[in-house]
Amino acid sequence: MNEASQGLYIFGQFRMDLPERKLTRYDVTVPLPPKAFDLLALLLQNAGHLMEKERIIQALWPKTFVEEANVANLIGLLRKTLGDSRESPEYIQTVPKRGYRFVGTLLPLEQKHPESRVRSESREQAGLRIIAFPFRSDPAAPGTSYLAYSLPEAIAATLAELNAFSVRSTQLAMRFDPMRWDPKAVAADADVDVILTGTLARAGERIHATTELIDAPSATVIWSKVWDIPAGDLFRFHSGVVELIVRSLARRTLEESAAIAGLDTPAAPGSYELYLRANQLALKRSPENMALARDLYVACTEMDPNYAPAWARLGRCYRWLEKFGVPAGVNGVAEQAFQRAFRLNPHLAIAHSAYTPIQCDAGHAQDAMIRLLKMLEQHENNPEIFAALVHACRYCGQLDVSIAAHERSFRLDRNFPTSVAHTYFALGDYEKSLYWYDAKAGLYLDALALASMDRLKEAAALLWTRLERFSTQPALMKSLQSYLDGDPAKGLAALRNEVSSNAGDPELLFYQARQAARFGDLSLGYDLLSRSVASGYGSSLTLMRDAWLEPLRGTTEFQEILSVVRTREQAARRAFAEAGGDRIISMRPRLLPPIRLNAR
Repeated sequence: MNEASQGLYIFGQFRMDLPERKLTRYDVTVPLPPKAFDLLALLLQNAGHLMEKERIIQALWPKTFVEEANVANLIGLLRKTLGDSRESPEYIQTVPKRGYRFVGTLLPLEQKHPESRVRSESREQAGLRIIAFPFRSDPAAPGTSYLAYSLPEAIAATLAELNAFSVRSTQLAMRFDPMRWDPKAVAADADVDVILTGTLARAGERIHATTELIDAPSATVIWSKVWDIPAGDLFRFHSGVVELIVRSLARRTLEESAAIAGLDTPAAPGSYELYLRANQLALKRSPENMALARDLYVACTEMDPNYAPAWARLGRCYRWLEKFGVPAGVNGVAEQAFQRAFRLNPHLAIAHSAYTPIQCDAGHAQDAMIRLLKMLEQHENNPEIFAALVHACRYCGQLDVSIAAHERSFRLDRNFPTSVAHTYFALGDYEKSLYWYDAKAGLYLDALALASMDRLKEAAALLWTRLERFSTQPALMKSLQSYLDGDPAKGLAALRNEVSSNAGDPELLFYQARQAARFGDLSLGYDLLSRSVASGYGSSLTLMRDAWLEPLRGTTEFQEILSVVRTREQAARRAFAEAGGDRIISMRPRLLPPIRLNAR
């Protein structure tokens, strides 16, 4: 019985089960509306053959009159779901004025699914994959609710500093039912080997806790431990859990023992409590929460000036507040905080990752790229550093390397977010930009991508939902809304107001430049584009391909801008090669230290 007769199809990273009406990617269910599912099934059942629009309409809407636009909309949704592109289709090819054809390669059922191979290679190549679940506690009990997330998150951050582990985000764990999650399901969905979980309760000035380390694929407990610690000495619990995890999962080596001994330790118990409270507030990023978190981080660093993680997170907090227009009071405070973190711990991964956007926006993207490559010599199991490299390489115009860095980050942790959507946008691959963009936390890029594909109604509907979240709307969003409303004068006014306030990072300036060019204001477009390039952002490929920049091309001013970008790209490419970038991007991660599971 072949796959067609069973109604099962495997292509790329996907598996389509027609009897179960289920599409999965990496064994995780991919939601599809019923009509979109039916259309994909129709294309798969006729793989390699042209499916004319009329035949599709008859199959999906029998005896019902619908417009061809309905089919086009479903095709667009399928391409977004599959990460496909109209211009360079991997799965769905458009036959102009006639219909569509599935052109992907169908794998036989007996062939091992690519995801199975990826997971086995991931286990061999990367550190042991671990996730820390929020600890269970009584939300009404005073003194423990803020620890439920912040303690396991801090423990996970410490484990991430050791190259023996590939650590999943605690926020990923929050997607599961906090009371009824199944270890085997977590193993498959979060792509992990082990799970840390626990409970917390407070009795007077003591914290009672239990922790369990679970082998996720087999749903068996590796160890379980009860803790009774003073409420004012939470870091003892933190360090005790970390050491127990390392002792039970990794072979002890001199290098690993030294790494544990060298981990950042707060000097004052009270400062660590402030640190955890600030981390809890920063979980839900709003101007109010981030301002409160900033104040707690400041208090933490005043009480303990030598705790590097607090300085790094304070810098990230300052940066967020500056980006969203909340005055920090003193210029350069984010930079100062990060530099203090680096002096205290030159190898702190969270500092290197969070500092990258600041360094890039200051016009030093090449320096950021080299700094991250040096970090990856010892932290090749950390997806966060690769994610930062995605950002730095894009600013340097190294779009191919930016994509490769994303793929390395994805290989380590397929749930870790990167800014690769902006890289695909720079490449002009708007379908993939849509696919990789984080719609939940997104602002405007997906709406901009839809507008760039002339899918204006979809862009307008999406942007309208985003604008509701802002009391003060960012200039680019207001300008894009005006473009979609057909009001160029209003859109240009929003851009000019942003120029007069001298706001925006280099990448944002580029988006504004292409918006101005689309409106036909060449002078404003040149001004914004030249400022973007002068500030350190630019890709010659994007400058030559982006359709919205067409009005600017062919002039002396544009050629001068293009020449600057090309010269800088060549320098960045040389620097990347000299730093061993090609080897680092392609190398197989080392295991430091070797891993073994010890059931106890």
